[in-house]
Amino acid sequence: MEKVFISGGSGYIALHCIAKLIERGFSVKTSLRNMDRKEEIIKSISKVVNCKNKIDFCELDLLKDQGWDEAVSGCDYVLHLASPVMFGVPKDSDTLIKPALGGVERCLKSAVKHQVKRFVMTSSFAAIGSGTNKIEFDDNDWTDLNNEIHAYNISKTKAEQFLWEHINSLKEAQKIEVCAINPVVVIGPSLSDDMGTSNLAIRKLLDGSMPFIPKFGIDLVDVQDVADMHIEAMLNKEAVGKRFLLSANTIWYSEVADILRKNGFKKAPKHVVPNIFIRIFSLFDKEAKLALDRLGKKYTLHPNNALNILNWKPRNIEKSIIETAHQLRDLKIIDC
Repeated sequence: MEKVFISGGSGYIALHCIAKLIERGFSVKTSLRNMDRKEEIIKSISKVVNCKNKIDFCELDLLKDQGWDEAVSGCDYVLHLASPVMFGVPKDSDTLIKPALGGVERCLKSAVKHQVKRFVMTSSFAAIGSGTNKIEFDDNDWTDLNNEIHAYNISKTKAEQFLWEHINSLKEAQKIEVCAINPVVVIGPSLSDDMGTSNLAIRKLLDGSMPFIPKFGIDLVDVQDVADMHIEAMLNKEAVGKRFLLSANTIWYSEVADILRKNGFKKAPKHVVPNIFIRIFSLFDKEAKLALDRLGKKYTLHPNNALNILNWKPRNIEKSIIETAHQLRDLKIIDC
């Protein structure tokens, strides 16, 4: 039985990856920042698959060297998902950037040391489509770090840059196979009670915190698709050295609200606020200021590598939106 190491096993995407790997006959070793969450993780995964004797745990810190070599030892593949996520604007950008860089450096170097078959990194569309006036993107585009962008986007871009730069700096005999997964906003039901940061895009339309809707497009992909593509990229021979932008659909944020209202979630706002009000608000709010580059825009994204190499057939994103809202209600995260 082949073994896969997954960093950040308590994460929203990671839980789906673990469950799907076990379903496909792999065993898993995964890292947690706090081993107190071990039973919670087992309980979450057991909802969909019997994981008895098929998952091991270890405690790791993205900013500490201790334990990484031991964690990767004996594993055939590595999926590096662990990285800090934040919806708002941090007081100190290093709280996102340093762990993101430290995590990929430690995980990748251990994977190289143990010569795993393949290393798959969870990057992000944040490393593709920020700091630019473009509205059309594919797998080959990169975020421009010379412009003012969110600290999260900087962290994901620098972390993925390290992946490619480090692999390319090695001698041929040392190199391992690597690839990167670059999802847009990830939605869909969680296996745990933690709904994930990106599901805030749905939550904010339903919890009363957003009486009006800003006019911008939102790029969406289902969490199960993201997990599936991690595994396909891990196994597909043609995936080596590739980046995989994952976007099922781009729709106006107001269309998300329309879908929610049509399916019984009446608290979703109806009115789109004029762009000028967002621009004025951005003078006093850092989060609003960083959203200006998307104001009035709807991107066109081309996930060519996923479609053509991994044979990806995206799930219906409207169904994902509705399922997300139902879980938010079932968990009493929203009241509607």
